[in-house]
Amino acid sequence: MKFGMLVNTQDPPDGRNIARLYEEVLREAELAEAVGFDSVFVPEHHMMPDGYLPAPAVLLAAIASRTKKIRLGTSILQLPEWDAIHIAEEWAVLDNISRGRSILGVGLGLVEPEFKLFGRNIKDAAPLFNEQVQVIRQAWSQNQFSYSGKFHHYENVGITPRPVQKPHPPIWIGAMSEPALKRAARLGDGWISDPLHHINVMKAWADIYRKEAATHGNKTEAVLIRDCWVAETRKEVEEVWWPGLRAMHLFYKNLGFFESGRFNTEWEPWVRTIKDEEWTFERIAPNRDIAGTPSQVIEEVERYRETVGSEYIVCYFRHPTGPDHERTMKCIRMWGEKVISHFS
Repeated sequence: MKFGMLVNTQDPPDGRNIARLYEEVLREAELAEAVGFDSVFVPEHHMMPDGYLPAPAVLLAAIASRTKKIRLGTSILQLPEWDAIHIAEEWAVLDNISRGRSILGVGLGLVEPEFKLFGRNIKDAAPLFNEQVQVIRQAWSQNQFSYSGKFHHYENVGITPRPVQKPHPPIWIGAMSEPALKRAARLGDGWISDPLHHINVMKAWADIYRKEAATHGNKTEAVLIRDCWVAETRKEVEEVWWPGLRAMHLFYKNLGFFESGRFNTEWEPWVRTIKDEEWTFERIAPNRDIAGTPSQVIEEVERYRETVGSEYIVCYFRHPTGPDHERTMKCIRMWGEKVISHFS
């Protein structure tokens, strides 16, 4: 069983403490490596008032400089907003800096203001993405290559440096729908999930992903992101961790974001009508979060392993609304000492 960690890079409301937050992220990554985590992931978005990370490769390079063995990835980089060759080059540099520890986690993104910012048409997202993944693979694995598609045309080009990993760093693709899951199975080396969906949704999606990968003869890596916390008592989980997660949920819920897919309303129609005061730990956390005492967390990890068939869980501990850095460090240490050690 492998465990990763997704870090928080948001400082609401206006990002004024981002420099301090980055230093805390570096310390959290150092501790995660020390207690046995396999990987650390950073997100990406643009033009967010809270300072949401717009340059993931830069922060990953900083983490690489402070660690020696933990793997470094994105969950997720909004690939259609970038130039494919630039991403191939940046990740090749990152792979060299880290001595072969990089993972490129990518997705469509589909945030229209960001597409406009970079002069992209959101209607082109899927076909553009398909070409970009192909271009990046060829740029990493061939000294020179040619490619002709709708959006990319290259004749005898190559990048340097080349990645350390052979044939190239793994490409994990984010997916939250059947077409996207089939795309991940066809194009990627792994599928990385969203943290908010019910365990039964994750099982159904994992089945779609694996079935499609089998038709193409591709290997699979189902990587589950989950909101996670471990503490000495369940009371501490509910008082220290849950309020911050609840606040973040309600922020996005009241923007109408869940109806677009995060809480799948086809599976969970109650999301359309639930009142804020009904958004409780007992109502929301079961079958979605992995949080509790060490024994409860271990039991939940085993259940996800059996139900979804995943051997890789990425933990999202700290949210923009809390807990703070010191409590997060305590949780990371306990997760390593009490949970990871159990599966070692």
